[in-house]
Formats: sequence, C-alpha cells, structure tokens
Amino acid sequence: MNSNASRPVPPADTGSALRNWVSDTLLRLIQAERRIDPFIRPAFDAVLRDPLARLTTALINAQRRNEGLKIAEERLLPGEEEFVDSIIESFRQQGAKLWKPGGVERGGNTKTQGIVRAEFIVHEGLPAELRHGIFAQPRTYKAWVRFSGPGPYVTPDIDDVGFMSISVKLMGVPGPKLMEEEKFTQDMFGVSPPTFVTPDVRANAQLQIESVKNAQIFYFFNLRRPHVLDAIMQGLWTKTQSSPLEAPYFSCVPYLLGEGQAMQYSFWPKRQ
Repeated sequence: MNSNASRPVPPADTGSALRNWVSDTLLRLIQAERRIDPFIRPAFDAVLRDPLARLTTALINAQRRNEGLKIAEERLLPGEEEFVDSIIESFRQQGAKLWKPGGVERGGNTKTQGIVRAEFIVHEGLPAELRHGIFAQPRTYKAWVRFSGPGPYVTPDIDDVGFMSISVKLMGVPGPKLMEEEKFTQDMFGVSPPTFVTPDVRANAQLQIESVKNAQIFYFFNLRRPHVLDAIMQGLWTKTQSSPLEAPYFSCVPYLLGEGQAMQYSFWPKRQ
C-alpha cells in the first residue's frame, strides 16, 4: 500500500459518545489552527517559544525523581516487560484495524515525506573529547535519509499535527552490531520537538492504548495519569511545516560518547 496516499484519521472509538465527540472536536480545532499557524507562528516562536519551553522543561524536571543512575546505567521500571507487551499488542490491534493484510504500515512515523541520498561529513578540528565512534576521524560517510510525518495514519499534510521525524542510515561504519545484515551501518534518529512525546515505556503504553481508540488526546488529558506538560511541550514545537528540509530535528535522548560522557545531537537546516 502506498504510504504517501492520504488516509485521514478515523473517528474516535472510545466506547463513549461524549469522549468520541470531545476527541474528534479537539482534533478538528487542531487542524483548523494548522491553517492559520504560518501567520502567527514566526512571531510566537521568536518571542515566546524558548522561554515557555525552558519553563515547561523545569516543571517537568521538578516532577522527576533522582534515581542516582550513572551515565549509561539503566534500570528496568517495575512491570516494564508488561508495558512492552502492551505496546506490542496495541500496535497489533491498530495495524489490523487500519490496514489490510499484506499492506500494513509501521505504527509510528508512518507517512514517508521522502528518501534521499546524502553525505554525513565529520570535519577536522573536533575537540579531543568528542572524537569517539563515527566522530573519531575526519571522514565522509555515504548515507540514506528518510523524512517522515506522524503516525499511525497517513493524513494530508495540512491535517497532520506537524510532528516530523528524520532517520539517517550511515554506510560503511565498522564495529560490532546487533544484526548481521546491519554490520556496516549505523542509524541516527531525530524528531522535530526537542523532547519525545512520552517520557518512559509506561507512559508510551498508555499512549498506544488511547491511539488504538483514535483518541490520543486522552493520553495527555487524563484524569488519572495526565501528561499536560508533555502536551504543552509538543505544542510549542509542532507546527505547520513548510518542508521536511526546513525543520530542525532532535535526538531527544542522550547517547554514550566515549567513557563517562553522553551527548544529545540535533540536525539543523542550513540556508544558503
């Protein structure tokens, strides 16, 4: 099935007529805002976006518990395997509802905006502490880049929520890999907001349950487990995009870079 063919968001199916109406109405309001967004967004971004993003980040961090983890140290959440199983089951249910057998699309970043050939250039002069992995030596890697929109639907551009993503596959990268067929590649990912839509696997399982109902809004505005601050952060950075090539993309999570240090990376457009 052609992932570039429009597939509008189906009506909400929460089991409640009132909740369906609320979800569908809020979605229509977001789609209406997307049509006036290009006229108000530049001024908003210039004056308010960054201060509000810093304030929202501070409020989110204030709610986080310091677990005392070291760099690159991971600890499973209580019930994490059950949350992962729930996410898998939600994707299975949603794929069965949205797509016919043999034409199932991926559950996230579903809409392909384009795939391009590229070069990933590691320049000379990087500080010594940054010269690890693919940044160890000045070099140019051949790469494939996929630009994509939100999922799990394939909506017309003007009707999506303005969430963009990028996937970069570097070629000719040595070193051990988890998969034999990827032994000479390395993947890098980014999305247009600097923070991911869910903070952990527990929250993501909650989002996917609401997504099966085509009512993702009730993940953010939930009486028992609300994620209002996450909704604000997403709203500050998702907008009516003019082009996949003009949006910045952020890794959202840190990656180990050498011993005892981590980094987050981002991709920024360069205008001539």
